Amino acid sequence: MYHKMSKEFGGKCQHAVIFARVSSARQEKGASIDAQLETVYNYCKEKNFEVIKEFTITESSSRGDRKQYKEMLEFIKGCRHKVAIVVNCVDRLQRSYKDTPALDEMRKQGLIEVHFLKENLILRHNSSGSEILFWNLHVLMANSYILALSDNVLRSLRYNRSMGKWMNRPPVGYM
Repeated sequence: MYHKMSKEFGGKCQHAVIFARVSSARQEKGASIDAQLETVYNYCKEKNFEVIKEFTITESSSRGDRKQYKEMLEFIKGCRHKVAIVVNCVDRLQRSYKDTPALDEMRKQGLIEVHFLKENLILRHNSSGSEILFWNLHVLMANSYILALSDNVLRSLRYNRSMGKWMNRPPVGYM
């Protein structure tokens, strides 16, 4: 159940939740999370946001249940003030439209602002139609990227199979 809009949720946003994500444990070993965090913390400092929680997660944004992402939303719903979700770019937060309804409902109620730094986009309860369209287009592009990756992997698997190549470790006893 979402909060009803109240005086606590009106006015200037002063609190932020930082969201940084990679898709796999392999990516976790790289510098992506650190680079995302540096960017968003600098932004929060410029905007005088009090960072109330950091969500640094490793999970796909297009597959599975997104437990850690849902934990972030539940945390925000429990706050008694408007919260800015600060994220490096749209595809770090979402790569499909399945997450849009919950974010958009919270945005419309004035519970959140979403700050996408790379896109230079801030979604607020009174965002214009063109800002919402811009958000949707970036989600569409992120989703297109995932679909193209899937197509490329399937094409490679079909090709290797047609060439008689084994794509996994050989079964026990085979070279």
